[in-house]
Amino acid sequence: YICMDREGGPDGSALPLRGCACRGPSAGFVHVDCLAEMAARDEYMTVEGRDEQLNRWWVCGICHQHFAGVLAIESARRQWRHHREAPGSTDKYQAFGSLAAHLLRLEEFDVAERLYVEARRSVADDDPLCHGVILSTEIARAGALITVGRPRDGLETLSSIRPIMDLSADAPCRAVYEKMMSLALAGVGRVDEALRVAADAVELARASYGPQSEATLDAMTARAQILTASGRVEDAKETLRHILAESTRVFGRDHEGTRNVLWHLTALTGWAL
Repeated sequence: YICMDREGGPDGSALPLRGCACRGPSAGFVHVDCLAEMAARDEYMTVEGRDEQLNRWWVCGICHQHFAGVLAIESARRQWRHHREAPGSTDKYQAFGSLAAHLLRLEEFDVAERLYVEARRSVADDDPLCHGVILSTEIARAGALITVGRPRDGLETLSSIRPIMDLSADAPCRAVYEKMMSLALAGVGRVDEALRVAADAVELARASYGPQSEATLDAMTARAQILTASGRVEDAKETLRHILAESTRVFGRDHEGTRNVLWHLTALTGWAL
């Protein structure tokens, strides 16, 4: 529970929100304005310090899961407000990108696209210091586009950053990139190619995060989705049952990732588990 003893305003900011995988009667609740104050309070002097501080806007420091739902959206809005007065900063770009990705998931396409255009103007593609920010933000954008049924736009976004991705030595980032690429390819009907890319994404995630990490299980879930699209339904069911057992054991039945796997498996089997 995070509270900085702030008084909330009439917009409901005093109400505690919950948006991570922490469990318990009071665990996982936070006042969004208190979260913003904590995330913004420390100055950083290194790239590592900057990344750690930026993660406070998006990731629970206890369960290490990304915020979801209303908490994720409201945190992104406050991050945007915090960084938008710093012209040309990579922090501003990430703040814009984080908010825009959430807006895309809510199908607020026009607002999201305006934010992305402004964000890309704030950094230079030929500046190596900005490459990590560009990759993470554009991958998030592609994922949002795929989620809301625009895989062709997602594929175009991913293809546009391929030259930067090829220069990067960030294996975890590449694992997420390849997972999103596989979903985009499947979405436009290139299923055989998508399966090959999805298999690579699973192996990259295993090598980068470990076999039982959320990222690995998520990559496996994406591959199961593509197996379903290719007509290999029984293989998809077997894969999803394995993921469901692992996700339930490691993260719990109420975790967002576990619920996502259960939804896909229920859709295939036709009955609730």
